[in-house]
Amino acid sequence: MFVDIPEQCHQTRHGRCDGLLSGDTSMRTFDSGLFLDRIPFVKSGSGVDPIVVLNGGQAFVRRPTPARAQRDARRIARLLPAGRAVYILGYDPAPCADYSIETIVGDIARILRDEIGPATVMGISFGGFVAARLAAEHADVVKELILMVSAHRFSPEGRRSVDRQLECAWTGDFDGFLDEFGLVFRRPWLNWLIRWRFRRERTRLQATMNDPASIVRGLNAVAGEDFGCDPSWLSRIAAPTLIVGATRDPFFDVAALEETARHIPSARLQLFKHETHMLPVERPRDVAKVVTRFLSTQQCAKGGSPR
Repeated sequence: MFVDIPEQCHQTRHGRCDGLLSGDTSMRTFDSGLFLDRIPFVKSGSGVDPIVVLNGGQAFVRRPTPARAQRDARRIARLLPAGRAVYILGYDPAPCADYSIETIVGDIARILRDEIGPATVMGISFGGFVAARLAAEHADVVKELILMVSAHRFSPEGRRSVDRQLECAWTGDFDGFLDEFGLVFRRPWLNWLIRWRFRRERTRLQATMNDPASIVRGLNAVAGEDFGCDPSWLSRIAAPTLIVGATRDPFFDVAALEETARHIPSARLQLFKHETHMLPVERPRDVAKVVTRFLSTQQCAKGGSPR
């Protein structure tokens, strides 16, 4: 998912939920670096029980910069409880010709085993494909799984949109690529604002885009395959799983979300009525409450106490 959201569009504070503080980022510090000398990351907070976040398709589309990474980190941290280390991982900015979801999953598993340790893993949008595969293939490093506005497959509309994105990226048609994201919000004024920014800053935005080959390789790796043909692999996910979705999401519709939940043995599905793919942006407090409650319940089930 590619949208460059103005910082002022976000709410900045959350309340308490189930004894855990949700993510007020005003006092957090953010560190950045590379894992495996090529996988960019931003880290906030410290402590045991790390949370690893796998970002959406924008991580393939735009050239990584420290400023953008920190903005993304602040937005994502608002969805998560305080008192835990949060690692937000990107992807290889120069993927090889045979780049695949297996390559990405292998890299993330190695990072967790060698650098971070077993963690709660949250995949956002396209990142959910990677997170789910990671949980299915490397159960020892995924303690809990959160699929945020993501499922194991696209809706028919989402599939068509992704195919258009791939076609536009391959031909270098960045105007057409950007046009795919003009109606992603529930609130009309935010859709208007995004379209206005695309028109006003189209040249600048195009200058921040990755080269077409890298975009196509990255998006093809996580979204080129039709994972929905055989969802049986989801049954291998042993981690307790939370799926957060929206009933008007054009990329992951209710049918896809419910199908994913049915095939994961320990899955809970939380649907937000009338919301779209930008649910985490438009209702961060409510999303944070759902995530915090889920993690608190898992902590209590393990015999711990909420923070």
